[in-house]
Amino acid sequence: MDASSPDHGPDPGPGASETTPLMAQYLDIRSRCGDALLFYRMGDFYELFFDDAVKAAAALDIALTKRGKHRGEDIPMCGVPYHSYENYLARLIRKGFKVAICEQTEDPAEAKRRGSKSIVRRDIVRLVTPGTLTEETLLDSSRPNHLGAVAVLRGGAEAALAAIDISTGDLSVRATSAASFRLHAAALSLAELVVADEEAPTDDWRAALAEAGGATPIARRPAADFDSRAGERRLREAFAAQALDAFGDFSRAEVAALGALISYVSLTQVGRLPALKRPRRLEDGAVMLIDGASRASLEILESQSGARDGSLFSAVDRTVTGPGARLLAQRLASPLVSPAAINQRLDAVAFFLDAPTLSERLILRLRRTPDMARALSRLTLGRGGPRDLAALRD
Repeated sequence: MDASSPDHGPDPGPGASETTPLMAQYLDIRSRCGDALLFYRMGDFYELFFDDAVKAAAALDIALTKRGKHRGEDIPMCGVPYHSYENYLARLIRKGFKVAICEQTEDPAEAKRRGSKSIVRRDIVRLVTPGTLTEETLLDSSRPNHLGAVAVLRGGAEAALAAIDISTGDLSVRATSAASFRLHAAALSLAELVVADEEAPTDDWRAALAEAGGATPIARRPAADFDSRAGERRLREAFAAQALDAFGDFSRAEVAALGALISYVSLTQVGRLPALKRPRRLEDGAVMLIDGASRASLEILESQSGARDGSLFSAVDRTVTGPGARLLAQRLASPLVSPAAINQRLDAVAFFLDAPTLSERLILRLRRTPDMARALSRLTLGRGGPRDLAALRD
């Protein structure tokens, strides 16, 4: 940290136990992070303190040091460079951590003008979770990254599963049940699942959600987030619509699941939402539902070791764009069952096989096509870079 920063100062002496202004600010912000680690921006580093530092240092295999004392005890500390933090963030997310990003919201010079003892203002700008990733370095360009939310209403008689990929804005919902939920969740390969912070209404639902929690990170939210009337209001606000009629005749459970999903995205993005596409209703009968154990045995998208190499996807993937690879992955994960729909796809394949010159020209054009959906999502969320702007320009 820059020694001229208003945050910089000598550490309290060995006997000091009072809370410094900087540590008071940190503790206030940390109290709002729940079970997430706090990346606290100090100059060119994100610093972690107390238990966060102990956990992060062990997970990242970095040095654990100390900074002064709090209530007579040494304060554990570790840090990661701001300019390369995404690599460390990715490792923490892969190990199951959530991370709250706290940025400096004013220039150190502004803090100095407020007084010599003033510290730089900071605030949480984002909560990073497995289902809310947008950066290229944190995502697999060939796979969607689905965040799901399940709403169970009327004592388990009605339920729905909604899903979003916030890196593209794709939004879908479907009716589900305790018996079919495992299949529906497996088809999406959920990165994270949002559930109500209350006991499920039936034994079947308790078993289904317990099984989901064994394979997918779970985010528990207040039951009020799953209220269908609140969900309808959130959807109208998100799409600037007077009513939901234009989107289709959704059930109360579907509206509740979509509303809970949007509420969680807004929470993690601190009030922002990506550019959302109109919600699609997924229907049973259009595609084959495959349970998780069968998917693992068939090695559709990844081998049994968890690697892409050795899977069906790696064997047939000849796509040249990220969106194309993601579409292929989705189609392999959810095979069509209608002969008419299958033949329609085969006709499209046959057309390009019979027109090799056209196919070559199209492939050359596609190779130069940027991943527009993910670039637009990052820009909408305020974390786009020059490459994302260039993607829109070109």
